[in-house]
Amino acid sequence: MDIRSFRQTARAWIDAHAEEMIADLQAFTRIRSVSRADLAAPGAPFGPECRQMLDFALDHARKMGFETEDHEGYCGSAIYGDKNNALGIIAHIDVVPEGEQWLYPPYGATRVGDFLIGRGTNDDKNAAVLGLYLMRMFRELGTPLKHGLRVIMGCSEETGMEDMEYYVQNCVHPVASLIPDSMFPANYAQKGSIKGLFYTDAGEQIVEFHGGEVFNMVPPSATALLRGVPLFAASEGVDVSEENGMVRVRATGTAAHAARPEGGLSAIHRLATALLEAGVLTGQSERAMRGVAALSGDIYGERAGIACEDQDTGRSTMVCGMARMENGKLSLSVDCRLSIATNVEGDSETLQAYGAGLGFEPREFSTTRPVYIPKDGPLITAAQRAYFEVTGDDAPPFTSGGGTYSRLLKNAITFGVIFPGERPRPEGLPATHGSAHGPDEFTYIPDFLRAAEIYALALVQLDEVAGEARA
Repeated sequence: MDIRSFRQTARAWIDAHAEEMIADLQAFTRIRSVSRADLAAPGAPFGPECRQMLDFALDHARKMGFETEDHEGYCGSAIYGDKNNALGIIAHIDVVPEGEQWLYPPYGATRVGDFLIGRGTNDDKNAAVLGLYLMRMFRELGTPLKHGLRVIMGCSEETGMEDMEYYVQNCVHPVASLIPDSMFPANYAQKGSIKGLFYTDAGEQIVEFHGGEVFNMVPPSATALLRGVPLFAASEGVDVSEENGMVRVRATGTAAHAARPEGGLSAIHRLATALLEAGVLTGQSERAMRGVAALSGDIYGERAGIACEDQDTGRSTMVCGMARMENGKLSLSVDCRLSIATNVEGDSETLQAYGAGLGFEPREFSTTRPVYIPKDGPLITAAQRAYFEVTGDDAPPFTSGGGTYSRLLKNAITFGVIFPGERPRPEGLPATHGSAHGPDEFTYIPDFLRAAEIYALALVQLDEVAGEARA
């Protein structure tokens, strides 16, 4: 196939259907789809919102003329061609909670010039829409492919990837896959991870303690309700008020992805630190807050004894994304992204022992393996070639601390759809807004369309080498 001729044809098709793609992305992102396993029901293992989103996506795929499969509500597939010998595009249609501090409606899918603002526009519903339209493009252009195409849309990527665990155990695997859930160019390695919960007695003075909404985000807000303590002075990012004879303390921070915590500010850490600095806590309540402050402020795991750095994936990181209170027990989540130079299981034992030394009981700890795909192998090379053909950028493949579906699927390359470097921003948007897990998440429409062009070329070239990778 003449790649340059195909590229021109593909770009013309994408340009001709750009407004349809944008309208569909708006429709997808107007549905709130936070994964909630605690609200599971038959056929809806991640709650009613994700069930609604999956129904909408599969119905939309059928209206586009594709065969669909509903994988028991864990995820769903849209298929073009040979479904048993397919290339995959793996997206997730669940989102993190919207959080606070938005200037635009979180689910308004607001179009402002060349920008689309709303939760999921960048992480990761744009990928689902991109995949569906690429299948439509290949069908309408009649482009010959050795493999079928399968767009898989998951419903719990943000909360543990149980969706893809189900798919891997029960469904036909793609021969090779592209995962549009990160940066361009190709990602060849991802850190290992540790997730778990630490529990401790909150003591008599802490009635409520609540912060964050998901494991994998630096928490932007946290609150505590205290009894038997005097009012104390507020401080930066911390508000103090009287509430029914008790003291309510609220803290604000800055959201950031757990893989890049240095860009955020933990409201849980700010709250725990403020309570300690006020000097109003005693006994077990004080001990609990000292433990929370120590864990939530240790973003590189230095005090926890798990710090590590390697040339490929950089420093290990640690985020405490959620704090909860129930029956006097305080729980604190941990999400660690570990350098590939570490021993994942050994670090998990070290971290749990450190938490125990702070007075916490570790529970529900789990680990995931790191990902490594040879950066000079046929899969990475095919993706890199497509990126260079469109952009002229010869940037090398890279590594990341973020965890994608590459952890679970064989021959799965995380590839875009975000472009490296400083991207254009909506006018007037604060510097702390616009990221994938932050307020006013947005996608830049010209980049979205350019990503579709790159993906079209990558699929054609992956189609040629996927059999080699499988062998």
